[in-house]
Amino acid sequence: MLKKFVQIAALALAVALPLGNLPASAASVEVDPTMKVGLFYGSSALAGANLLNEVGSGYRLGYYDSDREFVELTSTDETAISVVKTQNVCYGTVGNWAGYYDTITSDIAVGCWHVKLPGSYRSYEDAWDEASSYPGGFVAWIDGDWEARVGNYLDKESAQAAQTSLGLYDGEVVGTSSYGVSVVKTGTSQILFQFDGGSSMCLGIQPGLNDREETETIFRGNTYYGGFQYQRVSGGNLTVSNVIGLEDYVQGVIVREMSSSWPLEALKAQAVCARTYAYRNYTASKHKSQGFDICNSTCCQVYEGMARVTASSSKAVDQTYGEYAWYNGSLIEAVYSSHDGGATESSVNVWGSNVAYLIGKYDPYEASVASKVPNYNWTVTYTAQELTDLLNSKGYTNSGIVDFRVTKTSPTGNAIEITFTDSSGKSWSKIRDDCRTFLGLRSIHYTVTSSGGGGTTSANGDYVVDGSGSLTSLDGAYAIDGSGSVGALSGNAYIIDGNGSVSQAAAGGGDGSTVFTITGSGWGHNVGMSQWGAYAMAQQGYDYIDILTFYYTGIEVRTP
Repeated sequence: MLKKFVQIAALALAVALPLGNLPASAASVEVDPTMKVGLFYGSSALAGANLLNEVGSGYRLGYYDSDREFVELTSTDETAISVVKTQNVCYGTVGNWAGYYDTITSDIAVGCWHVKLPGSYRSYEDAWDEASSYPGGFVAWIDGDWEARVGNYLDKESAQAAQTSLGLYDGEVVGTSSYGVSVVKTGTSQILFQFDGGSSMCLGIQPGLNDREETETIFRGNTYYGGFQYQRVSGGNLTVSNVIGLEDYVQGVIVREMSSSWPLEALKAQAVCARTYAYRNYTASKHKSQGFDICNSTCCQVYEGMARVTASSSKAVDQTYGEYAWYNGSLIEAVYSSHDGGATESSVNVWGSNVAYLIGKYDPYEASVASKVPNYNWTVTYTAQELTDLLNSKGYTNSGIVDFRVTKTSPTGNAIEITFTDSSGKSWSKIRDDCRTFLGLRSIHYTVTSSGGGGTTSANGDYVVDGSGSLTSLDGAYAIDGSGSVGALSGNAYIIDGNGSVSQAAAGGGDGSTVFTITGSGWGHNVGMSQWGAYAMAQQGYDYIDILTFYYTGIEVRTP
């Protein structure tokens, strides 16, 4: 259990987090605004999305206005409903798709062709009075107009045949635009309601028939508070977002980024970080083009609803209600990672942005809990041949890597430049967070040694001549002339052998068998708060303010 959530926490911030978002000033910051959290989007967008009441009953159907207030159009007392795109979809009954709607084939199909009844209607009730007169009748809200429709057919010809059989000669066979969605009774082809607001408006669903209790809704195996939004971005599958208050969202985040069994002060520190990070991205519209504010993945913060929320985690959120971390009157970019391995790092050395409160420092706390942290210390090895292949695969054509070393460290001892050298003396360097991500390492807190092969490179990177007199590189090689003067070899160097023959010198020894050993500690980008460091500080009696002001230099914690 512990290992799983630590892995998630580190992965959540293993990617470079952008520091270019404009900070929110105190005058504009709200307490508990309504957030839109992307749950399925992009390549994970869905053809159909199921909802099931857990607490509360029924659903209100409508949309969220520009102020994120829910506007109800109608409601249903069904317990299990699904939203599907208005293309032909089917309900899966076997295999991986059992229980879900998708573009598969089954006997339960929701077609995208309908018969529109003639006339116009002033309300849902007026349209329903007409639609309910026919089997399969339903109400549609199309660009603000109420329509009565009948049936759902897989092709236009079938819809035309139904129109004739029903005697609806004044009716019209219609579909929707590529932005339309249908609400159906789960497990059936029965359409309960259809919505098409074009590209500017999308369906919203508020679980529960009123606001007298906080609902809990099951979606894809997870339990959520709040409502849901369904948007067909560019006319594709459904982008599903959870529409939820920031404080409830924070409850869901901290139990994925930490264990709810951790000390309360560590959870409170995580709550302030999660709230601050979320609000900055909310105001920066990080995912605006996708229809939501912040995602639920490792790109932002891990969020999978409320199932893991406990009394302790709720207490951490409640006791920090509305509190953010500030620097000079603006919200900070509250980045964090699982553990720093003994030293955090300045943002300028990781992402190239010099941020006053993200300053690297030695961490005296984390080591006290190192024995509890899975893989706190780690080792990775690469052979010279593996590095050769890796660089070639990434477009760095080389003649065979003979050397790899850390060529620059930060004041806190983290690797901020690494260099690879091939047998011809050509070098490639990676800097900042690439020192971690280029090789798929757990952190930048590491050293490199090498052994074997045609030569040996010591820990500090000096070249050593092997038994045959070959050098692994001409770099660092020197010659003594006839007068006794010493000079470094550079450019084209030549050798005269015992027979007086002259030949150009070249580096040797790169037979691919050299092994480079990377020894490190920590997991994540090393910037900002260490989550395990927060755990250690809380165990030692520090409160959440102490934790946050240690890891973020010069900040304060308060409400707006």
